[in-house]
Amino acid sequence: MRISEFEFTSDNHFVAMEYYWLILNRTFLVLITDDQLIGIKVHGLIGAESSDALANLLPLTVDGDLQNPYSYISAKYIERIKGIDLKSHDFLKANDSNFRINKSDIVEITYDKNKKWGMGHYPHDGKVYVKTRDNKKREFIILGAQSGQDIKSRLR
Repeated sequence: MRISEFEFTSDNHFVAMEYYWLILNRTFLVLITDDQLIGIKVHGLIGAESSDALANLLPLTVDGDLQNPYSYISAKYIERIKGIDLKSHDFLKANDSNFRINKSDIVEITYDKNKKWGMGHYPHDGKVYVKTRDNKKREFIILGAQSGQDIKSRLR
């Protein structure tokens, strides 16, 4: 299945940020299929606006309607995986951050409505946690005008 073959509906995907290495972050378009969660990295590091001129040399802020979760998607990441089967090994090789989680491996899904510290002016609806059999836990910060509670329900 290629991304162009995925039939997007209002309840089969979401956009979320994930922190890693303590302060770094990346953004994913997460597709919800019958048997998997497929995470496509769609944006690299995002930073908050700063009054520090040196910090503003790197364009780390997101432009556009921040309530719209699609504003956080950079087309260059979609271009990289456009022709790749999302269920193939090549998809995971296309970007080290891309992921697939088998739904059968998910043991717990929780939602925390509290805001994520460090998100600055970026609107978000708390965090959805996905815990798998191997005791790994992913924290998805729900960006823009999306409902973390609804996403939790859709993942069950």
